Amino acid sequence: MAPAGGVIGRIVRETSQIDRMGIEPWFGVRCTIGVAIPLVVSYAAGHPLSGVSAAIGALVVGFASRQGVYRTRAAAMLFTSAATGISAFVGSISGGYPVLSVAIAVVWGLAFGVLASLGPSANAVGLNAVIALLIFGQFGFTPAEAAQQALLVFGGGALQTLLLVSIWPLQRFSAERAVLAKAYRALAAYAENNPLTQLQSPDAQPLSDVGDTLADPQPFAKRGETAVFEALLAEAERIRATLGALVTDRYLLDAQATGDAAEHTVRDIGACAHDVLGAIADALENARAPAVPAATWKSLDAHVAALEKQGSASIIAAQAVEDARALAGQLRAAWRAATTPADAGAANAAPPAQSHTAQLFGPTVIADALDTLRANCSLGSVYGQHALRLAATLAIAQTAAHLLPVQRGYWIALTAAIVLRPDFTTTFTRGFARVAGTVAGAGVASLVALVLHPGAETYLVLAIIAAGIGYTIFSVNYAVYTITITAYVVFLLAFGGLPEQTAVLDRVVATLIGGVLALAAYVVWPTWARTRVPLELATVLDAAGAYSRLVLGAYADPRGRNDRAIRAAQIAVRRARTNAEASVDRLLSEPVRPRALTVRAALGILAAARRFGLATLTAQSRLPRAAVVSHHTLETLAGALDQGLHTLSSALRERAEPKPLPRLRDMQIALKKELDRDAGSDVAVLVSETDLMVDSVNMMADVLRKVEREPMNEGIAP
Repeated sequence: MAPAGGVIGRIVRETSQIDRMGIEPWFGVRCTIGVAIPLVVSYAAGHPLSGVSAAIGALVVGFASRQGVYRTRAAAMLFTSAATGISAFVGSISGGYPVLSVAIAVVWGLAFGVLASLGPSANAVGLNAVIALLIFGQFGFTPAEAAQQALLVFGGGALQTLLLVSIWPLQRFSAERAVLAKAYRALAAYAENNPLTQLQSPDAQPLSDVGDTLADPQPFAKRGETAVFEALLAEAERIRATLGALVTDRYLLDAQATGDAAEHTVRDIGACAHDVLGAIADALENARAPAVPAATWKSLDAHVAALEKQGSASIIAAQAVEDARALAGQLRAAWRAATTPADAGAANAAPPAQSHTAQLFGPTVIADALDTLRANCSLGSVYGQHALRLAATLAIAQTAAHLLPVQRGYWIALTAAIVLRPDFTTTFTRGFARVAGTVAGAGVASLVALVLHPGAETYLVLAIIAAGIGYTIFSVNYAVYTITITAYVVFLLAFGGLPEQTAVLDRVVATLIGGVLALAAYVVWPTWARTRVPLELATVLDAAGAYSRLVLGAYADPRGRNDRAIRAAQIAVRRARTNAEASVDRLLSEPVRPRALTVRAALGILAAARRFGLATLTAQSRLPRAAVVSHHTLETLAGALDQGLHTLSSALRERAEPKPLPRLRDMQIALKKELDRDAGSDVAVLVSETDLMVDSVNMMADVLRKVEREPMNEGIAP
């Protein structure tokens, strides 16, 4: 068991942490306009309650606009509008029938819980649908009145969507520039640090974000306008691979007694690369051409020339020369691409081979979504367990709302739905923040009502201000955000003619009950990350094996090289490792430690997987200029590495000691002997990189065998 104080301390720290960089005034302004319009119009028309319903739809759709980039964002907003409208109708006509309202809450909980498996956008749609169901369940509308309210909710959401989409033609690709700048800045930091000891590849997540953004292009953009950004992504991918190769070069040169001069030159080249990449990042952020001093280019060329003179010292030094030349060319290509304004791109520019556009409703996308939902309708799934836990919690919460003498009892189920999440950390962090924020928000709202004695106009202004602050600070701190949204709800319903300001104590009590209920539900039926970590790590190893086999196979058969398949495999490894790292991070926060796989073992496997990935990335970066390797030993080793990783992944899934691996080291030594006889420096990379691959796989096997021999119940205390 991890120390309870350590877990509680981490929850408290995360609950109280303030992220000042999360302040988003422009997001707050544009979303608040969508909330203000229906409120002002309804007040002017003498029907404030209608404005309340529309403003609720506009509010939740504003937060849903944080999902996706362009078309996917519009889809998320429209789906949220429709889902909240339907939920408002169902909640309105069922609210007067306690048994029916409980049954419907169970159905919504099951659907929302499983829907979360489709990703953040689907999770946002489902959560807002549940919120609308619970809010409108307090009213006893006739079917005709319920339909009217549902249309108002949908109309408010549709208006918010229209307002947010209408500004896209005015934006000059701010989303694309922001993610590309972040990616180039990450590469610049890696180039400067040149991580010799860690042998760690450049962070791949920023490039994944760029790919996701460019796959969801702005509907109003021309093909030529986005071609520049695709070119910058392609160059960033190549630069990332070459920087990883130079890190390996420096590592190997450092191991040589005569490699000091070349090793220092490689480091100097990295410093020059940092300056160029940083200038490109600055230019992207400021929408201008990059300003790279002539002295930087001159210094880069001088260091490459110095390395060329040292290249005869060893095969590794000669390989470093090739990598340095490649990097210099790639940096110039990226600089030229960043210098070309987006508007200057040819309208008929052909997209890069790897470019693709996101499909929203294609047959394949729908089929994949249905397969995912079916796979998660099981107790073996985290989301399946979450769905049942949420449905049971909502049933209890709704029953309590009808039985307890608490006004606005719907806040019990509302709080439970917002707090309860599939993982321990988010549930407890959000639970404490939600309860604390609601109590504080209710206190602020009641104090304002007591001091100002506001009328309808004042409540209108207060609701708009509270919504604007909530949008602006959403990413700053969840507890502070909850204060503003609680005050918004109080002011909004008071504006609509409901005496919400007099039910502050009841709302606080209901929130406390809902929060405690959600936390208790997770304690009674927990879903620990420890059950997911071995499966996530196994997925990483399977993906790494497939990736390495494609790359090594391309050396043996260059004509059969499939760059699209290699890139897809690289992305699969990247995503799998990101998911595994997130699961391990959640494991650090849990009060229970796994016996079969400790945190230390999980971190060890991740570290070895990163080294394996860096070796594969380095080998991939040198494919275009490598000679054909016709030796059967390479194909044998490639297959054995894949088999070895699959053996380890099976051991992780089965929670068992791994079976004996193929004799990887013997195969690698045999390959080295073959290459030493007749291979030049253009395939020397296979010697160094397969050595790292074999070492990484053997290290993972040792970690797993040690876990099985010495079961532990302690990890690294958070």
